[in-house]
Amino acid sequence: MSVVTGSPPGHIISDGGVEPWMACVTDALGDEIEFNYFPAGQLVALRELQSGLENGIANAVPIPVGYASDRLPLNNVSMLPGLGTSAQQIIGSYSRLIREDEAIAAEFAEINAVPIWAMGFPPYQIISTGPAMRTLADFSGRVIRSAGGTMTLSIEALGAAPAEVTVADLYVSMERGVVDSTISGLQSVKPYNLQEIMRSVSTNGAFGTFTNVFAINADFWAELPENVQTVMSDCGLAIEQSIAARMDAESGSLAQEFAALGIDVFEFDADAAAEINGRLAQVLDGWVERLEGRGLPARAVLDHYQAIMAGQ
Repeated sequence: MSVVTGSPPGHIISDGGVEPWMACVTDALGDEIEFNYFPAGQLVALRELQSGLENGIANAVPIPVGYASDRLPLNNVSMLPGLGTSAQQIIGSYSRLIREDEAIAAEFAEINAVPIWAMGFPPYQIISTGPAMRTLADFSGRVIRSAGGTMTLSIEALGAAPAEVTVADLYVSMERGVVDSTISGLQSVKPYNLQEIMRSVSTNGAFGTFTNVFAINADFWAELPENVQTVMSDCGLAIEQSIAARMDAESGSLAQEFAALGIDVFEFDADAAAEINGRLAQVLDGWVERLEGRGLPARAVLDHYQAIMAGQ
């Protein structure tokens, strides 16, 4: 079974998700399953993971939802700002949405994918090579890297200019001033060495998140014995719990580590947070309007997701 990722070694998606999932499955099944593992874009580049899975180049990949927004538009609900305060809440809610919502399930069926486990970062923060962006006015005119999808809408709502830059090019783009900031999870800073060039980072923002769904090609899945499918699904649920707990625990320690490097680690004050979050709230309505205009049930999906999240 070929398992392909696009993330660098040591990234949370790999060493907190894909690799322990394979270990869990192997522990349960022994010689009944064998993995051929191609990490870090060796076989398929990060932005091509979804198409690589659909076309059968890979049997299993973590689909970056933000990079597949053209094929998974409704799934981008999981990346909207202001929804969820922790990885545990975000992952738990998105996992339930995937399992319960017919429109979400239909998107995965359309790309010939069977979702096994979901992953979402704690709420994204603003990371900058310049001074701390402490107020809404500080965002005006800034060029902020976007991973696409709902993140672009969030950046525009804040009065900044989004620039779609691949994560592989992010360090160079920030170093050269092509972009001066990025919205990212703290867990993604060190794998891309951003701590070397960033000067400030927020800790209490609610700028959305980035989600991935580890999925298996549906044709390959259909050929697996039922006991293997059960083990893979059970291991997926276990990974959701462990990766969420790990990321939430790491958020505080990473902030302390960055502060020790002389980086300005800051919190938005109550007034600034209210003003920023007010702007970001507009993104939800804009997202719904845009997708409803394409005939997609965005309002129903958002309502379902928010209802699940309220019960988490």
